[in-house]
Amino acid sequence: MARSRSYLVIFLLCLPLISCGDLSEPKLDFIGWPIINGQTDTSLDHMSIVIVMSNGGMCSGTLIAPRVIMTAAHCADGIAPSSFTIKFGNSIYTATDRYVDDKWVHPYYNEQQITNDIALLRLSSNAPSGVVPIPSLPKSIGITTSDVGSTPIEFVGFGMTDPYDDYSSGTKMTLTDTLSWVCYSGGGCSYSNPGQMNTICINDTPGGLCSGDSGGPALVTRGGQDYVAGISSYVGGNCEQFSCCTKVDEFEDEIRDFIGGLNGVSCSSAAQCDSGKCVDGVCCASDCSAECMGCNVPGYLGECVEVSNGTFCLDNDLCNGPETCQNGVCTTGQPLDCTNANKCTGETCDSVQGCLFEPMANGTSCSNANACDGAETCLNGMCTSGTALNCNDNNPCTADSCSPAVGGCLNTDLADGTNCGGGQCGEATCSAGECVSHNTAICDDLDPCTRDWCNPDTGCINAAVPEGYACGECMMCTATQQCIEVADCGASGGCGCASSTNSPGGMFGLAVLLLAFGLRRKP
Repeated sequence: MARSRSYLVIFLLCLPLISCGDLSEPKLDFIGWPIINGQTDTSLDHMSIVIVMSNGGMCSGTLIAPRVIMTAAHCADGIAPSSFTIKFGNSIYTATDRYVDDKWVHPYYNEQQITNDIALLRLSSNAPSGVVPIPSLPKSIGITTSDVGSTPIEFVGFGMTDPYDDYSSGTKMTLTDTLSWVCYSGGGCSYSNPGQMNTICINDTPGGLCSGDSGGPALVTRGGQDYVAGISSYVGGNCEQFSCCTKVDEFEDEIRDFIGGLNGVSCSSAAQCDSGKCVDGVCCASDCSAECMGCNVPGYLGECVEVSNGTFCLDNDLCNGPETCQNGVCTTGQPLDCTNANKCTGETCDSVQGCLFEPMANGTSCSNANACDGAETCLNGMCTSGTALNCNDNNPCTADSCSPAVGGCLNTDLADGTNCGGGQCGEATCSAGECVSHNTAICDDLDPCTRDWCNPDTGCINAAVPEGYACGECMMCTATQQCIEVADCGASGGCGCASSTNSPGGMFGLAVLLLAFGLRRKP
């Protein structure tokens, strides 16, 4: 609902000090809540968010550089630096104190209009060990209207923790909400979205800021880094309507001028540092050039200290392994192992590129020591399989296999009597590794002028004998396979007379031998 600015009640968020021992002291003139609907904050990342105590009251603030606290101008205006006590911790009751020796309040801070509500305090000594600053948001990545309704903002402060007890402030609280509006112009925002110039605001739904939260941070995350985007400044309607923060990125130049070249501040050149030394991206108290020493160690920014164990201290040679710091000493790493299971690439190590694997020439052997699967060879850097060994000897009376251990084929005789099938020749069994038919006369055509045998695959073969071959006593075969009588064969004998070796009986014996020979299958 739009509200007329004339009816708008705006409260600064600074919480005046109230004596805990004198309950007759007046309480605040309005009921206040802490970061409404917030949660207790014990995050280690928020150890840089502090209580700002002074004779003017209690506020919150943020360590944005090794010795610089950012807070609201209305928390520091008119107060001497020596009057401040900065308390590091999650509660006012367990805090570690630091003190202030310098301050800056924006010269155009206007208490009535609540404009330019920003101040910086310089610590007289370093923050407690391990406290890491949260930097202020630079204008290059500053808050814009594009963040409205989408960018989460986390508010942190030490406001009151009990809405009915004005003495209960001092515990760090946090609340995350979404940006509601941004005010740029000199006259601030519209009546519907109240706010002074250079502020960012949220509706107090589901929660918001209240007394004691002044000066605390409104945090945003850019590129994985937390930044202080706002300084809690004022609220409307008894902490129940809206909360507004000073828009930090609008004051980048003033912040940089105050921080200057302090040790621990980011730098890109030595000229930006009061010490004249820019080391590891921050201004450093010394050259800090020794191995395993650094100036950008969290909690010790700007001081030359040992880097944490495991920090790389490389010698720019990848082959001898990554060197790391261990207790301040650069320790040799494990040499790079370029062993490669691929037999078709050569293995080398380059100091800059590390392991290199060059393909072997095509045809290079990459044998797996198993002759049974063929000869493996390299092709375009990959090992390709060869042709598997064929161990079939086409003998039905052998068991055929390939043995990697032997490195070749094994053809083992089957047991005698094993059925090997006669094929076209009838029943047959194995004998001494040969397939032998049981019927050797199956192909006899009773023609003395043919040679008869059986091929198990094709059947009987009856081949003509040569002309003149004796087919009986005083008988011989003609070219037409006729067995005829020899004309001059008589008692006196002669060249055509049959002998016992080429008699029909002899030919029958020859046929039997040929038949038996034909039934033996060999490769």
